[in-house]
Amino acid sequence: MKLSHHSKIRLRERTNLNHKERRKIFKEALQNGLSPDKVKDKKTRDYMNSKNRYCKIKLYKGYIFLYSKNSHQLYTMYELPNEVVENK
Repeated sequence: MKLSHHSKIRLRERTNLNHKERRKIFKEALQNGLSPDKVKDKKTRDYMNSKNRYCKIKLYKGYIFLYSKNSHQLYTMYELPNEVVENK
């Protein structure tokens, strides 16, 4: 699994995690995160589905992670907005 240059910057900006923890969370999100079809809350599911449909989208620990479908590269991540609060 790879991190894009953009995702490294976003992980650093948007979390209070150190380098080792950042690498761990993006791997855990891919393995254990919820895909939109597994999310129970309709508002959260719709929000996730509004993102790029050509990406693999995962919800994990209050963050949304966007991965490439083929290479398992993390493109970006961001915090789930406050108005959408499933699995936080």
